[in-house]
Amino acid sequence: MNYYGKNMVCRYEQVELFSPAEYRRRIDGVVEIMKRHGTQAVVFPECAEETYDHYLTGRTPLDLVIVLEDGRCFGVLYSELDESGLPQGPTDYGRYLMQRQAYEAPCDGVEFLNRLPDERLADLIAAARPGRIGLVLPDHLNAGLCDALTARLPGVEFADLTLDAALFKAVKSDEEVYAVRQSAAAQRKVFEALPQMLRLGRSVREVDREIAYYLSELGCSGVVHGGVHYKGNMDTPAIGMGGRNPDAVLRPSDRVFVMFEANGPGHQHVAFGRHFVFGEPSEAYAGAIAFAIRSHQFAVDLMKPDSLTLAQIAVKTRKFCNRNGYELMERVGWNWMHSMGAYYYEQYSLEDYSEDEPLRSNILLHCHPVTYRTYPDIDPNLREDQFILNTYLVTDQGAQDLSGIPLDLVIL
Repeated sequence: MNYYGKNMVCRYEQVELFSPAEYRRRIDGVVEIMKRHGTQAVVFPECAEETYDHYLTGRTPLDLVIVLEDGRCFGVLYSELDESGLPQGPTDYGRYLMQRQAYEAPCDGVEFLNRLPDERLADLIAAARPGRIGLVLPDHLNAGLCDALTARLPGVEFADLTLDAALFKAVKSDEEVYAVRQSAAAQRKVFEALPQMLRLGRSVREVDREIAYYLSELGCSGVVHGGVHYKGNMDTPAIGMGGRNPDAVLRPSDRVFVMFEANGPGHQHVAFGRHFVFGEPSEAYAGAIAFAIRSHQFAVDLMKPDSLTLAQIAVKTRKFCNRNGYELMERVGWNWMHSMGAYYYEQYSLEDYSEDEPLRSNILLHCHPVTYRTYPDIDPNLREDQFILNTYLVTDQGAQDLSGIPLDLVIL
């Protein structure tokens, strides 16, 4: 992977760093999946939802991606983005900072097309004479394209390749792991400076701005989710995630949770978050954080390839919490284990279609089980969320921490 001459776009995200061989590997992997299912073409409708556009072509957002069995790949642009992607008409490209006039193919066999009528797209696919067409996220296939395909290919069958494609994409190549590590290294530099940023008398807004500035300078896209979550006094209940009031001022005995969920070179996401407290922590507060760390580590220790599924890890983690007198947040609506890449939420993913698949080596997992701190002296029914957030690479030897930052409570 060569950084030379690779400018950042608007000082936020690195342009693509992956090699032509890496993109060819991805497309060839899709072709192999097609062969296993007896399909001669595959369509990725609404391909931006899980960033198959970026994954297969290096460009985002696209309307859909089409891959044929001979290895050709077509990226179809949204109609409103044509002028920024293709050099036609009296277009003022000066409006697109650092944007080339045409999308360049990331490897041989990739072609970008203007958004065509469904009938024209169907003609392109039908020319390959497929008897069986694969679909990834088939619920997004529009009726017009479906009707046009069946009209041109009577008797054509459709096969759902969503799970196979997602699990193939989840396994990181050497180039992807390298980009992930670069993203983690950039965020770690800013995280290590937090004790100097988090100073008494400063507002949350001031610290958030400083975090975003340094992350963007290092090639991240800023804080995608997260930032400084102000929770007030360490022994006063905080509601939910705790105050996102940007004007809150840091005071003695306050605690904050700082969370980074940003991307870096190659648009690869990494995330981690830790707790900070101003002054010596109370026994109750320190105990709640200590158990959040224990429950987090319990789940991480179960992350091994060809062993458990995410759903099974979640069940075991819940039982561990219950045995120790704690509750784990109800799973519904809270996805606390999932993979990441150019898209923040990727498969594998808890509470999604891949949660019952055994883990594989070289997948990325974001982990943050949520336990509750209680306040029996104030209200026996009151519960406050506590969790530690971190990202791991699952290897044959177990989960490998990508942040390099201890999980411990940081005392300021």
